[in-house]
Amino acid sequence: MTKLLTEDEFHGGDIPVYTPQGEEKCSRFKMKSGIANVLYAPAHKNLDAPNGQQGSGKLIGKWLYNEQPDKQERLLKSSVELFMDSSLEPYASVGLHSHIDTEEIYYLLEGQLTIDLIDKNGVATMQIITSGDTHLIQPGESHFVQAGAQGARFIVVAAKVP
Repeated sequence: MTKLLTEDEFHGGDIPVYTPQGEEKCSRFKMKSGIANVLYAPAHKNLDAPNGQQGSGKLIGKWLYNEQPDKQERLLKSSVELFMDSSLEPYASVGLHSHIDTEEIYYLLEGQLTIDLIDKNGVATMQIITSGDTHLIQPGESHFVQAGAQGARFIVVAAKVP
C-alpha cells in the first residue's frame, strides 16, 4: 500500500511526484504504488476567505502528473500543469480561491459537489454536480467547492493560459 504523505512532507520536502517501482517499461508509465498520495487537512485552506469558505475536512490528492514549479516532472510538453485524482471526505471543502493564469477542469467520478463560482465580473453562481458532470474555472474566476454527504472523488486537470 502506498504511504499517505502530509502536505508539509510533500510540498516542503524533496519527495517526488512519482517514485519508479521497477515495473515500468519506460517513463510513459507510472505504477500506482509509486504515485504520491497527499493528505490535505484542511483541504486547500485559504484563511483569507470568508468564514465557512476557508476549506475544511480532508482531501487526498493522488498526484498523477505535475508540471507546477515546486514539483515539476518535465514530462508533459503541453501547457497542462497538473493532473490529479482527488477525494474529499463527506462535507469537506476546498477553500475559496482565485485562478490567475490557469484554467481548471473537474470531472466528478463519484459523489456530489456543490460549487460556488464567482466569474470575472463578480457574479456568483452556485451549482450542484454529480457523477459524470464537469466544472470549468477560467483565469480571473474564483471557486469554493464542498462535497456532499457521501464525499466526492474527481479528476482535476489544470493548464496554464498564456
